[in-house]
Amino acid sequence: MNSHTNKSQKYHYDYSNQPFSCDMMTSPAAGNTEFHMHNRFELYYLLDGYVQYFVENVCYNMTPGSLILFSSNEIHKAINTTNTPFSRIVIHVSPDFIKQYCTSRTNLLTCFHRKPGEGNLVFLSDADRVHFLELAHSLKNAINGTEHYGNDILATALVLQLLVLINEAWNRTAPKTILPSPHRTQAIMNYIDSHLTDSLTLDSISSALSLDKYYLSHLFKSETESTIFQYVLVKRVALAKTLLSQDHTVSEVCHLSGFNDYSNFIRSFKQTTGYTPGQFKKILNNHSLSGILTE
Repeated sequence: MNSHTNKSQKYHYDYSNQPFSCDMMTSPAAGNTEFHMHNRFELYYLLDGYVQYFVENVCYNMTPGSLILFSSNEIHKAINTTNTPFSRIVIHVSPDFIKQYCTSRTNLLTCFHRKPGEGNLVFLSDADRVHFLELAHSLKNAINGTEHYGNDILATALVLQLLVLINEAWNRTAPKTILPSPHRTQAIMNYIDSHLTDSLTLDSISSALSLDKYYLSHLFKSETESTIFQYVLVKRVALAKTLLSQDHTVSEVCHLSGFNDYSNFIRSFKQTTGYTPGQFKKILNNHSLSGILTE
């Protein structure tokens, strides 16, 4: 499958170099309607509405009060399952910034260090939800009022409190109590993930799965509201990010991640991450994004 992209298409929205951010929004659709990933870790709390969240090749059904977590290499996308607007709180944190506050007893990033697509949804008790909302609203106010004396320090303290709360809740969430929901594209995604660096085409995927290619394409689009091509592209970029952190050259990564076409790789990587592969590698070498991919 040739991973050629429309030059106007972008698959991410987290360009910020700030150590953390907190946004509260209401809309009928997600902020990013395609599979995407971020350069920071994400905490996503659903205030109201009903959302289907794809993470990697699994799907979680979210209801009001649900909290889901994403590391920087987990591709994901939200689908509003109703026609009404939904509200959510979205918090992004830089792992490099948080690492300095971790101790031998308290690793605040533990809840993000897991197998991709597993353990994303966190069970919050009623008390946890009340506490989370109090901290999130205070964080939003502190960020918006950073010109006031002490608010920068208060904002950092609130982020750390949120991470303590979430890690405690995540540790209490038994892996088998919150399982992903079955979905009809599971087999398609599993096949793509297992053959990501192969030359994937609709013909090859449909043949392997014994499905008509037009039915295959329609099924994927109807279930995920994205195309098979978009899923493959973002998965390959996620793999490329990991390979760049392992001292491979940009040229090597192009082929090892399944792109093969060098100019298309450069373009696709930048459209997905906000950086060219070379820029991303320099950032890793300067430790500006250390801890994001290597832990």
